[in-house]
Amino acid sequence: MKRFKRILLYAGGQVDAGPAFERAADLASANGARLTIIDVLPKSPPSPWRNVTGQPDLKLLVSARCDELKELAALSGHGIEVETKVLTGRPFVEIIREVLRAEHDLVVKVAQGLGGRLGGILGSTALHLMRKCPCPVWVIKPDKDNSRRSVLATIDPDLHDSGGHVLSKLVLELGSSLARSQNMELDIVHAWWLWSEAMLRRRRIASPEAVERMLEETREGAEAAVSEALKTVDLSGVKYRVQIIQGMPFQVIAKAAERADIAVMGTLSRTGLAGVLIGNTAERILQQINCSVLAVKPPGFETPIQLPVDHSLQSG
Repeated sequence: MKRFKRILLYAGGQVDAGPAFERAADLASANGARLTIIDVLPKSPPSPWRNVTGQPDLKLLVSARCDELKELAALSGHGIEVETKVLTGRPFVEIIREVLRAEHDLVVKVAQGLGGRLGGILGSTALHLMRKCPCPVWVIKPDKDNSRRSVLATIDPDLHDSGGHVLSKLVLELGSSLARSQNMELDIVHAWWLWSEAMLRRRRIASPEAVERMLEETREGAEAAVSEALKTVDLSGVKYRVQIIQGMPFQVIAKAAERADIAVMGTLSRTGLAGVLIGNTAERILQQINCSVLAVKPPGFETPIQLPVDHSLQSG
């Protein structure tokens, strides 16, 4: 399935955008999608730059950056259409506005913070995008480990919650699309647990036999929910395995992510809430895992960022 039609690559910051461009170009080629490379510059040039040149000519900076992006675009040997654009303002705001303007269905950027795990290398722009961008956001670790050859799809379906099933379907669709385009295996993982099991045992609220029955019912419910979720997607041509594991999600997923190159995960637990933050479970997972992440929001999510008339200075 060709899942993506318009991919937006943010090539900003102080990191090399080359690896992210290669991944985005591969995905665009596999999906027959258009690729746009953008950067966002501050509206006021830094003081040292003004002191050196003697003229705070923002258009000169924009023109120079446009040339650099065109040089990056020229490296593509995939035969895809690549557009370049430079905007001004706050990066995450202008990225989201560009998504709204051109109806992009994926944003790609390089992780930019500091630290050994992804939670420590997510810069503020990535976190803002994960919280507010209406389309999926793929944050790529620049130091890719070539020994990792799998896509991890973390799902949380619920037979009694249609929202959970819809989000799980989206995660599976995106995960399988990435697995196909990147020629990787797909690991589908669902973590389940019995709410307040420790308290039930500690306070003897229920007999040990009753707790075991509750555990069995919870496990059977999780297996049934995953089975229903798998029926909603086409996994043909993808080598995959399904793991339904007892344990807290942030622990189970962090362990499963150790062999993954990309983890696809939902970041919100509710729909239709403007500006809602990343859910607590997703936040804890991001602090633990050490791989690239494709963050997905539920259908119906409303971004708090509004679209202006036009803030574009130059494109090519």
